[in-house]
Amino acid sequence: MKIYIANFEVKPMNISFNIQKAIHQLDLAVEKGADTVVFPKGFLFGAETGILKNAQWAKNEYNKNIDILFEKAVELNLNVICDIATDTDFKSVYFSDKNISIKDSCKINNINIFCANNSNILFKNMHKLAKAYDVIIINWMEKTVAGQKDLWLKAIQHASRVYGTVFIINTAGMGYTTHPDFFACMRGIITAKNTNVATDYRSVLNCENIFEIEKHDRIILKDDTDYYSITQFDVFYNQNPLIPTNVNVKKYCLDLFDMQSASLANRLKNINCKNVVLNLSGGLDSTLALLVCVNAFDMLGFDKNGIHIVTMPGFGTSETTKGLAYDLCRCMELGLQVIDIKKACTEALMCIGHDTTTPDVTFENVQARMRTLNALNLANKINAIMIGTGDLSEEALGFSTYGGDHLSSYNVNCCVSKTVIRTMLKYIVELDLFKNVKEPVYSIINIPVSPELIPYGGRILQKTEDILAPYKIIDFFIYCLVVTKITPEEIIQKAQYIFEGKYSKQYLREKLKLFYKKFSVGQFKRSCAPECANITHVSLLDSKTYYPSDASVDIFLQNLK
Repeated sequence: MKIYIANFEVKPMNISFNIQKAIHQLDLAVEKGADTVVFPKGFLFGAETGILKNAQWAKNEYNKNIDILFEKAVELNLNVICDIATDTDFKSVYFSDKNISIKDSCKINNINIFCANNSNILFKNMHKLAKAYDVIIINWMEKTVAGQKDLWLKAIQHASRVYGTVFIINTAGMGYTTHPDFFACMRGIITAKNTNVATDYRSVLNCENIFEIEKHDRIILKDDTDYYSITQFDVFYNQNPLIPTNVNVKKYCLDLFDMQSASLANRLKNINCKNVVLNLSGGLDSTLALLVCVNAFDMLGFDKNGIHIVTMPGFGTSETTKGLAYDLCRCMELGLQVIDIKKACTEALMCIGHDTTTPDVTFENVQARMRTLNALNLANKINAIMIGTGDLSEEALGFSTYGGDHLSSYNVNCCVSKTVIRTMLKYIVELDLFKNVKEPVYSIINIPVSPELIPYGGRILQKTEDILAPYKIIDFFIYCLVVTKITPEEIIQKAQYIFEGKYSKQYLREKLKLFYKKFSVGQFKRSCAPECANITHVSLLDSKTYYPSDASVDIFLQNLK
């Protein structure tokens, strides 16, 4: 049995394009001497169907094209493993061996095959399935977050060693839509003795895609592993709980960076766009966003001159961050456009009767909105999209200007917290692509986080962690709110223990009150946030983390009296 893994980038909801690509894959399989071709789940749609989920005509269109693929396979004497659209999902697996059958198993060349198009089904029934089948095909379309692929592969490798089962992997992902979820592609083979699986954007495009499998004697070992549990992230309280404890920190950070970059790459390719606009402040968030843009352009082979970087000094911009923005661009040989917004902001303030000098919230927000206005206008001018930089810590607290840095065409940071960004950057600058920016990036890591909206003689006056709380505390609160669901008073007790008594109970109580108030008030910004990909296990992007915009904060504060 010679299996060919169909390897091509789809276009979301473009069935005519995707079916032509799929048929071409059958021709390539014949050229390579394969007898069986594996397609990932949902490959003709390349997206969650959303409004079309219950549209029978759309499912009929999907299945009609699957019939076309089947007819071509019969003509070429090929077996095809893929799926069809059913009443509820794309759950049924579609096998063809000159006959169509809708089931999840088959026998080809005397080899028993099971097709797992759902991770829960596989890992909850691993003992039974691995014992019963010679080959398990994994072709699911699973919502994936950073670190998840590593846990899946470890579990599959263990099962292959224990049962002697061969796993062929071709999951959905390449070219798939990147909002609201991310579908991470894995392609390759796992046997008892060898793992050859591509998991990142670059390697998946160029991975080996044909494998020969023969019927073999299997030695089945005793095994009581709970496969489902080992594929779940460990819930553990520590000073950086937004990085799972059961994955390697460096691998997690680089996987997260790859997913940020791949989500942007997919978005650019799907909308046929080769230009982005980024407002570079010289702070943590915009620095990571810039590295993501450079990496995405490198993945796609795009000219990096399509990355249009703008810095917009305002009333409170410090010489430090302005200089670091210049250094970053110089080290990466990128151009930097300077737009001084002070005059435009003064005029905008005068238009509404502001005295133009009182450093109130209006004075601050006008600057943030002016930067966004200029960036969006520039994006229109050069046929680009504006890249958002706001992070998870800011999203949770609504610490952004509505209609200002709150907006963008596509946000690459919204699932990544401040503490995680600090950790990530140290690993990213070790990559060959970014070694030249190591010095300015480390300088950025070490300066205080600041919105820089109030003038202070070219120095940094506002320090966000003095205004809100240290970000490690904020991120700890986010973890407790989103993941563990413990009471406010328990959060304080846990924080005292985790941070080794560095902060008093009274200090933590006041900061938690502030956190809850800002979380509640900031919901209206999250409700209309820019599009992005949900790529971390702790985020505020799905219905489970929604909180009514007009709800009282009282339910939280009652427990803190």
